[in-house]
Amino acid sequence: ICECRKPMPGMFFKAQNKYNIDMQNSWLIGDKETDIIAAKNSGINNTILVKSGHKIDKSKSIAKYILNSINESIKVIID
Repeated sequence: ICECRKPMPGMFFKAQNKYNIDMQNSWLIGDKETDIIAAKNSGINNTILVKSGHKIDKSKSIAKYILNSINESIKVIID
């Protein structure tokens, strides 16, 4: 298994090293639970799961926020 494939955090760590990203103050917006898991595994706790046609079981998600649209994420991040 490649560390770069979600839910493994390899691609997040590669970006962190390349761009000096502060993971604790970063946000991840994804449309699958594997996106959220990868973010958590890399130290990103500010996560948004967007319902973009995928079936989402809210009771099993570890996302901080679950939104209907990516447009709603602006309000969540700014507030």
